Amino acid sequence: MKPNTNAGVDTGVATPLPVTFQDQKFTWGGQYANGKELKKLFGVPVDQALFLSLVDPWDDQLITDEMIIDLARPGVEKFYVRLPLEYQLDDKKLSWDKPFITGLELRQIGGVEVEDEIWLKIPKPYSDELVKNEIRIDLTRPEVEQFYVVKAEVVITINAIEHKVKRGTYSVAQLKKVGNIKATDELDQIKSGHVLVPLEDDASVEIKGCEQFVSHKRDGSSS
Repeated sequence: MKPNTNAGVDTGVATPLPVTFQDQKFTWGGQYANGKELKKLFGVPVDQALFLSLVDPWDDQLITDEMIIDLARPGVEKFYVRLPLEYQLDDKKLSWDKPFITGLELRQIGGVEVEDEIWLKIPKPYSDELVKNEIRIDLTRPEVEQFYVVKAEVVITINAIEHKVKRGTYSVAQLKKVGNIKATDELDQIKSGHVLVPLEDDASVEIKGCEQFVSHKRDGSSS
């Protein structure tokens, strides 16, 4: 990379130098070009971020409009713009502007709890893949990558009996089914250790673990 102090300096290279952009071949008549000139050459909008591809383990470099690039270095300089890549997390369709996404980035974007797991769907007969925080997933493959969240099991108490359920949102009807409670009975949530909060039949409860419930016959109902 040539320092900005040498902007405009050229060694008189006469032969056009090859460069590539998004796998398309271009040539440039001088040894140096700045980011603004390259965008014009490639037809890239002025507000679009332009990147220079570097050999691993180096990270690709963002090219600013004023940055001077030495195009006479060994090898063909390769430039690209990051186009949004689609992927799916549960039922949400999302996009990402980098070739790879990590498990941690998926977790942060999706608001996935630390205890919950993220899995990548793999076509049969292969098994789905657990995506840990440090794992990098290639989003440039032809198919749209599909991820799903497996909620961690937590313990709740219904009528003093412990039940293991997946973390998540449950309707009152679902909680009654877990606790083997009659649909006609009323369900209360115990909060702050002793306060009973009646739950409407069409209500839902966010289950994170350690929630307590108690049921009783509805006022006016027959046994």
